[in-house]
Amino acid sequence: MKLSSLFAKYLYQHKQLNLPGIGVFSLDPAVAVPDVSDKNFQDFLQTIQYRQKPVAAPDESFIDFIRKETGKIRPLAESDLESFLADGKILLNIDKPFHLEGIGTLQKSVSGEYTFTPGEPVLKRLEHIADRPADIAKRKPAFAGTEAHPATGRKLLTALAVIAGIALVIWGGYSLYNRTAKPAAIAVTDSTSHHADSADDAKKALLDSVQHIIDSTLSKPSGTYKFIIEKTNTRARAFKRFNQLKENLTDIRMETADSVHFNLYFVLPAQPADTARIRDSLKWWYASKAVFVEPG
Repeated sequence: MKLSSLFAKYLYQHKQLNLPGIGVFSLDPAVAVPDVSDKNFQDFLQTIQYRQKPVAAPDESFIDFIRKETGKIRPLAESDLESFLADGKILLNIDKPFHLEGIGTLQKSVSGEYTFTPGEPVLKRLEHIADRPADIAKRKPAFAGTEAHPATGRKLLTALAVIAGIALVIWGGYSLYNRTAKPAAIAVTDSTSHHADSADDAKKALLDSVQHIIDSTLSKPSGTYKFIIEKTNTRARAFKRFNQLKENLTDIRMETADSVHFNLYFVLPAQPADTARIRDSLKWWYASKAVFVEPG
């Protein structure tokens, strides 16, 4: 089950949802929750209330709820929630709406406060309405001889997603490199100069990879791949490395199937021909013994 759908499910059951850095969503305890297919469901969504107030940490019951619904161990449930809310705050800070499925949409006002609109977005509701021939005709370009190209727009958005994803990985690796590299207290030697050249070559290779991916994305659809930068059987090592990379604002993710074997990985859009180039660059940036590539 998707994490985004659990917020509403928990709110409907417990009548209150406290989200750190976001605020509090609530329902009148006396309000009955109708079925999603009920004609009054949209009216029910309008009864959801929101207050922007400090929340230090998520409720223990909510973490347990996520853990039980997803089947994940508690640390991973906490990590997923933290990542989801962090992404939401990023959207709000760049003046984009943050939508919570089955609850409503938050938007940051000019004054810096969050405004809440309960219910599903209008555009999302319109997706369920079948297009009629007359409606389709009305949406045709008004100028004779012109033609809309929605596919081009989708390609551009995909390219922007590629840029954003790769940029975060680059920034995280660069920040980690700068934080862990200690300035030498001795005179510069040929070996240190060689290391600097190698660093410049690696950065150039990674940037060339990004440009190549962008160009290929605009010409043909890309896939999504998991780039696993570390596999470990040590729980302490997995969480230490995960937290270290999170501090550098990377979109690092962690998974485990048995609470013994842990994978740390990035999910990035790429062409099959680009995966080797990205893998080698990530291996250098994150000082990984090996980087494994799997379909996303």
